[in-house]
Amino acid sequence: MMGTELSIIFYSAIAGLSTILGIMMVILKEGWVLKHSHYVNSFAAGLILGIAFFHLFPESLELSKNAVLFILIGFLLFYLLENVMVVHSGSEIHFKEKGNPQHTKGMVMFSGLFFHSLLDGLIIGVGFEVDPKVGLLTALGVVVHELPEGVTSFSLLIGSIKRKTALILSIAVAVATPLGALISLTFIGGLSEGMVGLLLGMAGGSFLYIGASDLIPETHEERGFENAGFLLLGLAFLYALSKTMPD
Repeated sequence: MMGTELSIIFYSAIAGLSTILGIMMVILKEGWVLKHSHYVNSFAAGLILGIAFFHLFPESLELSKNAVLFILIGFLLFYLLENVMVVHSGSEIHFKEKGNPQHTKGMVMFSGLFFHSLLDGLIIGVGFEVDPKVGLLTALGVVVHELPEGVTSFSLLIGSIKRKTALILSIAVAVATPLGALISLTFIGGLSEGMVGLLLGMAGGSFLYIGASDLIPETHEERGFENAGFLLLGLAFLYALSKTMPD
């Protein structure tokens, strides 16, 4: 079994590759991606909410009595981040169809997405500091929302800057996740149990925001029970997976 440090590096790299996969999907099958994205986002929303409520929140509250405050801080941090960069990693990938005039500042978008991915890497590091199971599930949550983030970052950037530059910047967004994980290795081992609990609460708050604000709105893009079914399937899959994983 991999050690903690190797696990953090490995799974953060997988998350970065998930972003690159999203970029490649836009390059190769943009029309197909736009048509079916709501199913992917619905399933991802179920997974991420399951990870937050079944694992991150309980673990953080066990480690620190002040975790609730930091859950809120994590939620607000990602709200403010996306409020500044006016882009959501799931629900706005149909921007071309909507003709949203806000998507014009390529570097602002890039900066926000890069920082978002950097935080995702830190979140993976915090998860593995608690225990391997929480780390694996946290990494899974990052991986499943990095895919639509890759689709979003590239799609939005090519709408405001040159395609080659957009590709380079989108790859930089992908690299930010393992970079954030490497940064976490420099300090995560020296944190107290209570501080790890607070950071885990922030991670849970960010997952709650991503699921509720970025991904769930996508379930309303297409009317019908299919999207709700995929969200519930994501929850059920996460619950079953967490039960089969050793503590």
